[in-house]
Amino acid sequence: MAAKSDKPRRIKARNPANTYATSEQARHSARAEARRVLVCGVAALVLVLLAWILPTYMFEHSMMRFTPAVFFDVMAYNLDGLASVLTGGGGWFENRFMAVVVCAISGAALGLTGSTYQGAFNNPLAAPKTLGVMAGGALGALIFVLLLQGVGPQMPGSGTSITKGQADAWIASLDPLEWFWVNYGECLCSMAGCFLVVGIVIALTSLIGRGRMSNIIVIIFGQVFAGTITAIISFCRYYFTRDGGIDMVDQLREIENYTMIRTYYFHDLLVIVAPIVVCMVVVLLLRNRLTLLSFGEHEAASMGVNVNRTRYIMIAICTLMTAIAISFAGHVAFLGFISAHLSRRIVGPDFKYLLPASVFVGGGLLTLIQYLSQSGLPYTSPYAAGVICSIVGPFLFLLVVLKQRGKGSLGEWK
Repeated sequence: MAAKSDKPRRIKARNPANTYATSEQARHSARAEARRVLVCGVAALVLVLLAWILPTYMFEHSMMRFTPAVFFDVMAYNLDGLASVLTGGGGWFENRFMAVVVCAISGAALGLTGSTYQGAFNNPLAAPKTLGVMAGGALGALIFVLLLQGVGPQMPGSGTSITKGQADAWIASLDPLEWFWVNYGECLCSMAGCFLVVGIVIALTSLIGRGRMSNIIVIIFGQVFAGTITAIISFCRYYFTRDGGIDMVDQLREIENYTMIRTYYFHDLLVIVAPIVVCMVVVLLLRNRLTLLSFGEHEAASMGVNVNRTRYIMIAICTLMTAIAISFAGHVAFLGFISAHLSRRIVGPDFKYLLPASVFVGGGLLTLIQYLSQSGLPYTSPYAAGVICSIVGPFLFLLVVLKQRGKGSLGEWK
Protein backbone atom coordinates (compact mmCIF):
# COMPACT_ATOMS: atom_id res chain seq x y z
CA MET A 1 0.00 0.00 0.00
CA ALA A 2 1.47 3.29 -1.10
CA ALA A 3 2.33 5.76 1.60
CA LYS A 4 0.42 9.00 1.72
CA SER A 5 2.26 11.91 0.22
CA ASP A 6 3.18 14.74 2.56
CA LYS A 7 2.88 17.17 -0.29
CA PRO A 8 -0.02 19.54 0.42
CA ARG A 9 -2.97 19.22 -1.92
CA ARG A 10 -3.40 22.20 -4.18
CA ILE A 11 -6.87 23.73 -4.04
CA LYS A 12 -8.05 25.27 -7.23
CA ALA A 13 -8.97 28.91 -6.74
CA ARG A 14 -12.46 29.99 -7.69
CA ASN A 15 -12.55 32.34 -10.60
CA PRO A 16 -14.09 35.65 -9.43
CA ALA A 17 -15.39 36.31 -12.93
CA ASN A 18 -17.36 33.04 -12.94
CA THR A 19 -18.76 33.79 -9.48
CA TYR A 20 -19.88 37.23 -10.60
CA ALA A 21 -21.47 35.80 -13.76
CA THR A 22 -23.38 33.20 -11.75
CA SER A 23 -24.72 35.74 -9.25
CA GLU A 24 -25.65 38.09 -12.08
CA GLN A 25 -27.57 35.29 -13.81
CA ALA A 26 -29.42 34.54 -10.56
CA ARG A 27 -30.39 38.21 -10.15
CA HIS A 28 -31.54 38.37 -13.76
CA SER A 29 -33.62 35.20 -13.31
CA ALA A 30 -35.19 36.59 -10.11
CA ARG A 31 -36.09 39.84 -11.86
CA ALA A 32 -37.65 37.93 -14.76
CA GLU A 33 -39.76 35.80 -12.42
CA ALA A 34 -40.87 38.90 -10.50
CA ARG A 35 -41.95 40.51 -13.77
CA ARG A 36 -43.98 37.41 -14.67
CA VAL A 37 -45.73 37.56 -11.30
CA LEU A 38 -46.52 41.23 -11.91
CA VAL A 39 -47.92 40.40 -15.36
CA CYS A 40 -50.13 37.70 -13.80
CA GLY A 41 -51.41 40.22 -11.25
CA VAL A 42 -52.21 42.84 -13.88
CA ALA A 43 -53.95 40.23 -16.06
CA ALA A 44 -56.07 39.07 -13.11
CA LEU A 45 -57.12 42.66 -12.31
CA VAL A 46 -58.02 43.26 -15.96
CA LEU A 47 -60.15 40.10 -16.04
CA VAL A 48 -61.99 41.16 -12.87
CA LEU A 49 -62.64 44.62 -14.33
CA LEU A 50 -63.90 43.13 -17.61
CA ALA A 51 -66.16 40.74 -15.69
CA TRP A 52 -67.72 43.80 -14.05
CA ILE A 53 -68.32 45.89 -17.16
CA LEU A 54 -68.78 43.47 -20.09
CA PRO A 55 -72.34 42.38 -20.95
CA THR A 56 -73.44 39.00 -19.65
CA TYR A 57 -75.86 36.47 -21.13
CA MET A 58 -75.16 37.77 -24.63
CA PHE A 59 -76.27 34.55 -26.31
CA GLU A 60 -79.67 34.69 -24.67
CA HIS A 61 -80.47 37.47 -27.15
CA SER A 62 -80.78 37.05 -30.86
CA MET A 63 -77.42 37.71 -32.51
CA MET A 64 -79.23 40.02 -34.94
CA ARG A 65 -80.44 42.19 -32.05
CA PHE A 66 -77.18 42.13 -30.06
CA THR A 67 -75.42 44.74 -32.18
CA PRO A 68 -72.15 46.57 -31.36
CA ALA A 69 -74.21 49.60 -30.39
CA VAL A 70 -76.13 47.54 -27.83
CA PHE A 71 -72.85 46.02 -26.61
CA PHE A 72 -71.29 49.42 -25.88
CA ASP A 73 -74.51 50.76 -24.38
CA VAL A 74 -74.57 47.87 -21.91
CA MET A 75 -70.88 48.47 -21.09
CA ALA A 76 -71.59 52.14 -20.36
CA TYR A 77 -74.56 51.13 -18.22
CA ASN A 78 -72.39 48.69 -16.26
CA LEU A 79 -69.68 51.32 -15.79
CA ASP A 80 -72.26 53.64 -14.26
CA GLY A 81 -73.36 50.85 -11.93
CA LEU A 82 -69.76 50.08 -10.94
CA ALA A 83 -69.07 53.75 -10.22
CA SER A 84 -72.23 53.90 -8.10
CA VAL A 85 -71.12 50.91 -6.01
CA LEU A 86 -67.56 52.20 -5.56
CA THR A 87 -68.83 55.59 -4.41
CA GLY A 88 -71.18 54.01 -1.87
CA GLY A 89 -74.37 54.49 -3.86
CA GLY A 90 -75.20 50.76 -4.04
CA GLY A 91 -78.06 50.08 -6.41
CA TRP A 92 -78.80 47.32 -8.86
CA PHE A 93 -75.11 46.61 -9.65
CA GLU A 94 -74.23 45.73 -6.06
CA ASN A 95 -74.92 42.00 -6.32
CA ARG A 96 -72.93 41.61 -9.54
CA PHE A 97 -70.04 43.56 -8.03
CA MET A 98 -69.90 41.31 -4.97
CA ALA A 99 -70.41 38.11 -6.98
CA VAL A 100 -67.30 38.92 -9.06
CA VAL A 101 -65.32 39.73 -5.89
CA VAL A 102 -66.37 36.42 -4.28
CA CYS A 103 -65.50 34.57 -7.50
CA ALA A 104 -62.04 36.18 -7.73
CA ILE A 105 -61.11 35.70 -4.05
CA SER A 106 -62.35 32.09 -4.11
CA GLY A 107 -60.31 31.33 -7.21
CA ALA A 108 -57.26 32.99 -5.66
CA ALA A 109 -57.66 30.89 -2.51
CA LEU A 110 -58.01 27.65 -4.49
CA GLY A 111 -55.01 28.50 -6.68
CA LEU A 112 -52.84 29.19 -3.64
CA THR A 113 -53.96 26.02 -1.86
CA GLY A 114 -53.17 23.94 -4.94
CA SER A 115 -49.55 25.10 -5.05
CA THR A 116 -49.20 24.91 -1.27
CA TYR A 117 -50.51 21.36 -1.06
CA GLN A 118 -48.13 20.30 -3.82
CA GLY A 119 -45.22 21.92 -2.01
CA ALA A 120 -46.14 20.57 1.42
CA PHE A 121 -46.43 17.00 0.13
CA ASN A 122 -43.78 17.42 -2.60
CA ASN A 123 -46.32 15.81 -4.90
CA PRO A 124 -47.49 17.12 -8.31
CA LEU A 125 -50.88 15.42 -7.90
CA ALA A 126 -51.84 17.08 -4.59
CA ALA A 127 -54.75 19.53 -4.75
CA PRO A 128 -57.96 20.31 -2.84
CA LYS A 129 -59.87 17.98 -5.15
CA THR A 130 -57.46 15.04 -5.01
CA LEU A 131 -56.98 15.25 -1.22
CA GLY A 132 -60.71 14.95 -0.60
CA VAL A 133 -61.18 18.46 0.79
CA MET A 134 -63.98 19.29 -1.64
CA ALA A 135 -65.63 15.95 -1.06
CA GLY A 136 -65.66 16.76 2.66
CA GLY A 137 -67.39 20.07 1.92
CA ALA A 138 -70.03 18.23 -0.10
CA LEU A 139 -70.52 15.76 2.76
CA GLY A 140 -71.05 18.58 5.26
CA ALA A 141 -73.55 20.31 2.98
CA LEU A 142 -75.36 17.00 2.46
CA ILE A 143 -75.70 16.50 6.23
CA PHE A 144 -77.12 20.01 6.55
CA VAL A 145 -79.67 19.49 3.77
CA LEU A 146 -80.83 16.10 5.03
CA LEU A 147 -80.70 16.57 8.80
CA LEU A 148 -80.20 20.17 9.91
CA GLN A 149 -82.14 22.26 7.43
CA GLY A 150 -85.23 22.33 9.66
CA VAL A 151 -83.23 23.16 12.79
CA GLY A 152 -83.44 26.71 14.02
CA PRO A 153 -85.88 29.51 13.23
CA GLN A 154 -88.05 29.11 10.15
CA MET A 155 -89.40 31.98 8.12
CA PRO A 156 -93.19 32.24 8.49
CA GLY A 157 -95.02 31.45 5.30
CA SER A 158 -92.14 29.37 3.87
CA GLY A 159 -93.14 27.87 0.56
CA THR A 160 -95.54 30.73 -0.19
CA SER A 161 -94.90 34.15 -1.61
CA ILE A 162 -94.04 36.79 0.98
CA THR A 163 -93.06 40.39 0.50
CA LYS A 164 -89.54 41.73 0.94
CA GLY A 165 -90.75 43.82 3.85
CA GLN A 166 -92.07 40.74 5.64
CA ALA A 167 -88.77 38.93 5.09
CA ASP A 168 -86.75 41.91 6.35
CA ALA A 169 -88.96 42.21 9.43
CA TRP A 170 -88.52 38.51 10.24
CA ILE A 171 -84.73 38.74 9.85
CA ALA A 172 -84.65 41.81 12.10
CA SER A 173 -86.49 39.86 14.82
CA LEU A 174 -83.73 37.22 15.04
CA ASP A 175 -81.04 37.32 17.70
CA PRO A 176 -77.40 37.33 16.45
CA LEU A 177 -76.88 33.57 16.83
CA GLU A 178 -80.10 32.74 14.99
CA TRP A 179 -79.24 35.25 12.26
CA PHE A 180 -75.80 33.68 11.82
CA TRP A 181 -77.26 30.16 11.58
CA VAL A 182 -79.92 31.22 9.06
CA ASN A 183 -77.32 32.89 6.83
CA TYR A 184 -74.31 30.60 7.28
CA GLY A 185 -75.55 27.29 8.69
CA GLU A 186 -74.91 25.34 5.50
CA CYS A 187 -71.50 27.00 5.05
CA LEU A 188 -70.48 26.02 8.59
CA CYS A 189 -71.51 22.40 7.99
CA SER A 190 -69.59 22.38 4.71
CA MET A 191 -66.46 23.71 6.43
CA ALA A 192 -66.79 21.12 9.20
CA GLY A 193 -67.05 18.39 6.57
CA CYS A 194 -63.82 19.60 4.92
CA PHE A 195 -61.87 19.34 8.17
CA LEU A 196 -63.48 16.00 9.03
CA VAL A 197 -62.48 14.27 5.80
CA VAL A 198 -58.98 15.79 5.73
CA GLY A 199 -58.47 14.77 9.35
CA ILE A 200 -59.53 11.19 8.59
CA VAL A 201 -57.29 11.02 5.51
CA ILE A 202 -54.24 12.35 7.38
CA ALA A 203 -54.91 10.09 10.39
CA LEU A 204 -55.23 6.95 8.25
CA THR A 205 -52.13 7.85 6.25
CA SER A 206 -50.10 8.43 9.43
CA LEU A 207 -51.42 5.19 10.92
CA ILE A 208 -50.40 3.14 7.90
CA GLY A 209 -47.03 4.92 7.65
CA ARG A 210 -46.42 4.60 11.42
CA GLY A 211 -46.24 8.33 11.97
CA ARG A 212 -44.93 9.22 8.53
CA MET A 213 -47.24 10.58 5.84
CA SER A 214 -46.80 8.87 2.50
CA ASN A 215 -47.39 11.36 -0.29
CA ILE A 216 -49.04 8.94 -2.68
CA ILE A 217 -51.15 7.21 0.00
CA VAL A 218 -52.67 10.59 0.91
CA ILE A 219 -53.83 10.99 -2.71
CA ILE A 220 -55.26 7.47 -2.78
CA PHE A 221 -57.26 7.94 0.43
CA GLY A 222 -58.48 11.35 -0.73
CA GLN A 223 -59.76 9.89 -3.99
CA VAL A 224 -61.41 6.97 -2.20
CA PHE A 225 -63.33 9.32 0.09
CA ALA A 226 -64.22 11.61 -2.83
CA GLY A 227 -65.64 8.71 -4.85
CA THR A 228 -67.60 7.37 -1.89
CA ILE A 229 -69.16 10.75 -1.03
CA THR A 230 -70.04 11.41 -4.68
CA ALA A 231 -71.80 8.04 -4.83
CA ILE A 232 -73.77 8.85 -1.65
CA ILE A 233 -74.93 12.19 -3.09
CA SER A 234 -75.91 10.53 -6.38
CA PHE A 235 -77.94 7.92 -4.49
CA CYS A 236 -79.73 10.64 -2.52
CA ARG A 237 -80.56 12.47 -5.74
CA TYR A 238 -81.95 9.27 -7.24
CA TYR A 239 -84.02 8.55 -4.12
CA PHE A 240 -85.55 12.01 -3.88
CA THR A 241 -86.18 12.15 -7.64
CA ARG A 242 -88.32 9.02 -7.36
CA ASP A 243 -89.93 10.33 -4.17
CA GLY A 244 -90.92 13.59 -5.81
CA GLY A 245 -88.72 15.88 -3.71
CA ILE A 246 -87.91 18.39 -6.45
CA ASP A 247 -86.59 21.05 -4.05
CA MET A 248 -84.31 18.50 -2.40
CA VAL A 249 -83.01 17.36 -5.81
CA ASP A 250 -82.16 20.96 -6.75
CA GLN A 251 -80.29 21.43 -3.48
CA LEU A 252 -78.31 18.23 -4.02
CA ARG A 253 -77.46 19.33 -7.55
CA GLU A 254 -76.09 22.58 -6.15
CA ILE A 255 -73.94 20.57 -3.72
CA GLU A 256 -72.43 18.54 -6.55
CA ASN A 257 -71.77 21.44 -8.90
CA TYR A 258 -70.15 24.85 -8.80
CA THR A 259 -72.83 27.51 -8.55
CA MET A 260 -72.94 31.19 -7.62
CA ILE A 261 -76.69 31.72 -7.83
CA ARG A 262 -77.02 33.03 -4.26
CA THR A 263 -77.26 36.75 -3.51
CA TYR A 264 -74.24 38.26 -1.76
CA TYR A 265 -74.25 41.13 0.71
CA PHE A 266 -71.44 43.22 2.18
CA HIS A 267 -71.46 41.18 5.39
CA ASP A 268 -70.78 38.13 3.19
CA LEU A 269 -67.64 39.82 1.89
CA LEU A 270 -66.45 40.37 5.46
CA VAL A 271 -66.99 36.69 6.31
CA ILE A 272 -65.35 35.45 3.10
CA VAL A 273 -62.56 37.90 2.31
CA ALA A 274 -61.17 38.64 5.79
CA PRO A 275 -60.24 35.05 6.83
CA ILE A 276 -59.01 34.13 3.35
CA VAL A 277 -56.73 37.18 3.19
CA VAL A 278 -55.32 36.40 6.66
CA CYS A 279 -54.64 32.79 5.61
CA MET A 280 -52.99 33.96 2.40
CA VAL A 281 -50.66 36.28 4.29
CA VAL A 282 -49.61 33.48 6.66
CA VAL A 283 -48.92 31.06 3.79
CA LEU A 284 -46.93 33.67 1.86
CA LEU A 285 -44.84 34.40 4.96
CA LEU A 286 -44.03 30.68 5.27
CA ARG A 287 -43.27 30.10 1.58
CA ASN A 288 -39.52 29.76 2.16
CA ARG A 289 -40.20 26.62 4.19
CA LEU A 290 -42.03 25.14 1.21
CA THR A 291 -38.97 25.85 -0.92
CA LEU A 292 -36.84 23.87 1.55
CA LEU A 293 -39.41 21.04 1.61
CA SER A 294 -39.10 20.76 -2.16
CA PHE A 295 -35.54 19.43 -1.67
CA GLY A 296 -36.92 16.45 0.29
CA GLU A 297 -37.79 15.68 3.88
CA HIS A 298 -34.28 14.78 5.05
CA GLU A 299 -32.66 17.79 3.41
CA ALA A 300 -35.30 20.14 4.82
CA ALA A 301 -34.89 18.67 8.32
CA SER A 302 -31.12 19.08 8.09
CA MET A 303 -31.68 22.77 7.33
CA GLY A 304 -33.75 23.25 10.48
CA VAL A 305 -37.29 22.76 9.17
CA ASN A 306 -39.71 20.81 11.35
CA VAL A 307 -41.24 18.86 8.47
CA ASN A 308 -44.32 17.45 10.20
CA ARG A 309 -45.20 20.70 11.96
CA THR A 310 -44.81 22.69 8.75
CA ARG A 311 -47.01 20.24 6.87
CA TYR A 312 -49.73 20.27 9.51
CA ILE A 313 -49.75 24.09 9.57
CA MET A 314 -50.01 24.27 5.79
CA ILE A 315 -52.73 21.60 5.66
CA ALA A 316 -54.81 23.37 8.33
CA ILE A 317 -54.51 26.81 6.71
CA CYS A 318 -55.18 25.55 3.18
CA THR A 319 -58.11 23.41 4.29
CA LEU A 320 -59.63 26.47 5.96
CA MET A 321 -59.19 28.56 2.80
CA THR A 322 -60.66 25.82 0.61
CA ALA A 323 -63.56 25.28 3.01
CA ILE A 324 -64.48 28.99 2.97
CA ALA A 325 -64.13 29.25 -0.81
CA ILE A 326 -66.27 26.24 -1.70
CA SER A 327 -68.82 26.96 1.03
CA PHE A 328 -69.71 30.31 -0.53
CA ALA A 329 -68.77 29.95 -4.21
CA GLY A 330 -69.45 26.26 -4.75
CA HIS A 331 -67.36 23.25 -5.72
CA VAL A 332 -64.89 24.01 -8.50
CA ALA A 333 -63.32 20.67 -9.30
CA PHE A 334 -59.60 20.72 -10.21
CA LEU A 335 -59.25 24.54 -10.24
CA GLY A 336 -56.49 24.43 -7.60
CA PHE A 337 -54.74 21.67 -9.54
CA ILE A 338 -54.97 23.54 -12.86
CA SER A 339 -53.88 26.89 -11.39
CA ALA A 340 -50.89 25.35 -9.60
CA HIS A 341 -49.50 23.75 -12.76
CA LEU A 342 -50.14 26.81 -14.93
CA SER A 343 -48.36 29.00 -12.38
CA ARG A 344 -45.41 26.61 -12.24
CA ARG A 345 -45.15 26.77 -16.02
CA ILE A 346 -45.20 30.59 -15.94
CA VAL A 347 -42.79 31.45 -13.10
CA GLY A 348 -40.97 28.22 -12.30
CA PRO A 349 -40.70 26.14 -9.11
CA ASP A 350 -39.41 28.80 -6.69
CA PHE A 351 -42.18 29.23 -4.10
CA LYS A 352 -41.12 32.82 -3.50
CA TYR A 353 -42.71 33.63 -6.86
CA LEU A 354 -44.88 30.56 -7.42
CA LEU A 355 -47.32 31.24 -4.56
CA PRO A 356 -48.11 34.88 -5.50
CA ALA A 357 -48.50 33.82 -9.13
CA SER A 358 -50.90 31.05 -8.04
CA VAL A 359 -53.06 33.64 -6.28
CA PHE A 360 -53.37 35.74 -9.43
CA VAL A 361 -53.74 32.81 -11.83
CA GLY A 362 -56.43 31.14 -9.71
CA GLY A 363 -58.43 34.34 -9.25
CA GLY A 364 -58.20 35.36 -12.89
CA LEU A 365 -58.91 31.86 -14.18
CA LEU A 366 -62.08 31.35 -12.14
CA THR A 367 -63.29 34.85 -13.04
CA LEU A 368 -62.74 34.11 -16.72
CA ILE A 369 -64.44 30.71 -16.56
CA GLN A 370 -67.39 32.14 -14.64
CA TYR A 371 -67.84 34.92 -17.21
CA LEU A 372 -67.57 32.51 -20.14
CA SER A 373 -70.14 30.22 -18.54
CA GLN A 374 -72.53 33.18 -18.42
CA SER A 375 -71.73 34.84 -21.73
CA GLY A 376 -69.47 32.79 -23.97
CA LEU A 377 -71.62 29.66 -24.26
CA PRO A 378 -74.77 29.37 -26.35
CA TYR A 379 -76.60 27.78 -23.44
CA THR A 380 -75.71 29.48 -20.15
CA SER A 381 -76.03 27.75 -16.82
CA PRO A 382 -74.91 28.51 -13.25
CA TYR A 383 -73.25 25.08 -13.27
CA ALA A 384 -71.26 25.57 -16.50
CA ALA A 385 -68.12 26.88 -14.76
CA GLY A 386 -67.82 23.71 -12.68
CA VAL A 387 -68.43 21.60 -15.77
CA ILE A 388 -65.61 23.35 -17.66
CA CYS A 389 -63.14 22.74 -14.81
CA SER A 390 -64.32 19.13 -14.47
CA ILE A 391 -63.63 18.53 -18.17
CA VAL A 392 -60.21 20.20 -18.33
CA GLY A 393 -58.95 19.02 -14.92
CA PRO A 394 -58.83 15.24 -15.49
CA PHE A 395 -56.97 15.68 -18.80
CA LEU A 396 -54.33 17.82 -17.10
CA PHE A 397 -54.18 15.30 -14.25
CA LEU A 398 -53.54 12.50 -16.77
CA LEU A 399 -50.92 14.59 -18.56
CA VAL A 400 -48.99 15.11 -15.30
CA VAL A 401 -49.11 11.38 -14.58
CA LEU A 402 -47.80 10.55 -18.07
CA LYS A 403 -44.98 13.11 -17.78
CA GLN A 404 -43.90 11.52 -14.50
CA ARG A 405 -43.77 8.05 -16.11
CA GLY A 406 -40.24 6.70 -16.09
CA LYS A 407 -38.96 9.53 -13.85
CA GLY A 408 -39.39 7.75 -10.55
CA SER A 409 -42.17 7.79 -8.01
CA LEU A 410 -45.37 9.70 -8.72
CA GLY A 411 -45.20 10.90 -5.14
CA GLU A 412 -42.26 13.24 -5.78
CA TRP A 413 -41.39 16.13 -8.06
CA LYS A 414 -38.82 15.31 -10.66
